[in-house]
This record gives sequence, C-alpha cells and structure tokens, in this order.
Amino acid sequence: MTVRLFSFPRWAAGLVILAISVPLSACQSKMGPSASHLTQETISLEYFQQQLSHRQTGLTDLKSFVRTTVETKDRKHSFRQTLLIHQEDSLRIDTMNVFGQPLGVFIFNQQLPQGSKVLLYDPGRNRLILGEEVQKVLSRTLGMSLNFEKYLPVFYGAIPQMQSLKIIQGALSEDGKTYQLKAVDPVERVKIDIELDAFTLLPSRILRKSKSLGMLEVQWEDYRKIDRWDVPHHITLQFPDRGEKLTLKYTDPVVNTGIPADAFMLALPKASVSLPQY
Repeated sequence: MTVRLFSFPRWAAGLVILAISVPLSACQSKMGPSASHLTQETISLEYFQQQLSHRQTGLTDLKSFVRTTVETKDRKHSFRQTLLIHQEDSLRIDTMNVFGQPLGVFIFNQQLPQGSKVLLYDPGRNRLILGEEVQKVLSRTLGMSLNFEKYLPVFYGAIPQMQSLKIIQGALSEDGKTYQLKAVDPVERVKIDIELDAFTLLPSRILRKSKSLGMLEVQWEDYRKIDRWDVPHHITLQFPDRGEKLTLKYTDPVVNTGIPADAFMLALPKASVSLPQY
C-alpha cells in the first residue's frame, strides 16, 4: 500500500501508512539531488528504520570540550567539562573550574563489574562513590539524575534503543521541512515521536512518552561534519514532568581517535570509597 501526500491537511496528520510518497522537486531545487532518498518515488517506513538504526555505524568514539547547563525548578548551574564516549558502553565526564583544575570525574563503564559500572570521583576529598550512591549524590548536588546507560547514544546524535523501536506511522510536515514519525518500543511499552530533517534525515527531535518514567524530549541542533559523520554540537534533554533541562554545547569535538579502554577506569587505591546502601 502506498499513500501519496501531494497535499497534507491537518486532519490527516495521524494517518497510519505503510509507505510515504512525497513530491521531491522542492527539496531538489533548493538542496540538490545528492541525498539518495530524494531520488526515490516512495519512501517506506522500513527505509527510515534502516537509516536511523545504522546512522552512526562506524563511529566508535567521540571526545569534546563541553559547556553543560543544568536547569531545574529552583536552580541553574553551568559547568566546563570534557566528554569522552566509546560507542554505547562507556562515558566519562571531567568537570573543571575556571582555572582548568578538576572538580570531579563521572564514569559509566558497561564493561566493569556490577556495582562498579557507575562511579564518581571527588578529587578534593579523595573520595570514590560507586553504584546507586552516585545517582543520589547527583540528585543532591545538581537537582537531577540521568540514566546514562539508557540515554548515552543521545550524546553523539543517535536515538536511544533504536534497534528495539518499530516505526508505525509517518508523514511529511505541512511546510515540507521535516518528517514526523511515530514509533513504539514493544519491550518497554513506550511511544516515541521522531522528527527528521526532510533533506538530510538527521534526527532533530524526539519525544519519549512513558507512563512510569514520564516524558523525555531530546533536541539535536547545529550539526557539523566531522570526517564523514554528522555530529550535533548543541544537544538538549528536557524532562517536562520534572521541570528539568540539560543542555550541552560541544567545542572542537573529534571522532574515532582510539580512546584507550583505561580512560574509562580509575586506579585510586588510597581513595575512600562510598558503596551503595542496601
């Protein structure tokens, strides 16, 4: 079944379609025919699924200087940080003061044993915090916490858990600038709205709706080419139900430099250790 969308009234925004056929001449005249999907008469939902699932294939690591802003209902903080990411299994964030001295180190490492996958190091107190205690400390100091294991792909421009999502609806926006897709995660039973740039097919926004976890909105902006990958330089995560917002602005990011595995580990034999309280 193919639905042709030569016009797209508001009442048709929720149509369930098996394939999308859109007039492409407007995109081609402005942007040129270099994007492969512009030469196709119809665009199936499976095509979108494949493009999003494999969009960052081959991107093994990313590092960047970051200006991070955390906003909650009653406070706002801004930090200078460095960010290291390895695929979807490791992340390191070093927070520095205005003089470039370290204030703290956060590490998520899926390869470490259970209970040590998440750690926070306070160099001022020479204190190492592990496991669930880390999220408690982040909640007290920042006013928010984040499941890095679930949302790590956000930080290099990929949709979290895309492999388990199924796109079930799609339409071209009225202004012809974006594709509006709807997807479901049958495992976690959540709904996701996805917005893609109509020419590049780069994700610009998702809205994740969960009865148990609330809403999460992610926006990717200021895409720039690094080697052959499109990397967003401005990323925003918002939790509307909690009144929380996290904004990251990258400076001079680089990819595939071969970050060593020990960058996501800390050897601190004399540090005092805070373990999770059960």
